[in-house]
Amino acid sequence: KADLWSLLLLRASALDQSGQWPEAKKALEQGLAIAPDQPLLLNYLGYGKLERGEEMNSAEAMIRKASQLAPDDASITDSLGWAQYKLGKVAEAISTLQVAAEKDPDQAEIQEHLGDALFKAGRRFEARFAWEAALVTAEDDIATRVKAKLVSGLTTANSAP
Repeated sequence: KADLWSLLLLRASALDQSGQWPEAKKALEQGLAIAPDQPLLLNYLGYGKLERGEEMNSAEAMIRKASQLAPDDASITDSLGWAQYKLGKVAEAISTLQVAAEKDPDQAEIQEHLGDALFKAGRRFEARFAWEAALVTAEDDIATRVKAKLVSGLTTANSAP
């Protein structure tokens, strides 16, 4: 039973990727019932809610707990920074996202998030630098969004989810 959470996480990921978020959310919640302090589950559910605009404060709390449990995980730190950004805490988000970028400078999504936060704070040159860094490893949707940002800046059409 102790390892069941990891199977539920895999199930949730498959369901989420196939566009079945409500079912994925249930699987994540079942996993958290078994392993309430599992940072991967907390981060996945929190970020999933964040992307969909569901229970934003609850999502941030889950991600914050995940970050406290796994402080060296750059992806989780990124999720926390993105939650702060989505909740309008831009200065706090920039600080958190800079930490994430230092932990994993090659992760395009982290650099994109940092660029978005910097742009929103009026720090345009730094935003461009972060977006250029994102392009080094960005693929598909991220690369398309980042290229659009480099041309026209951050807009609602090219904002990261």
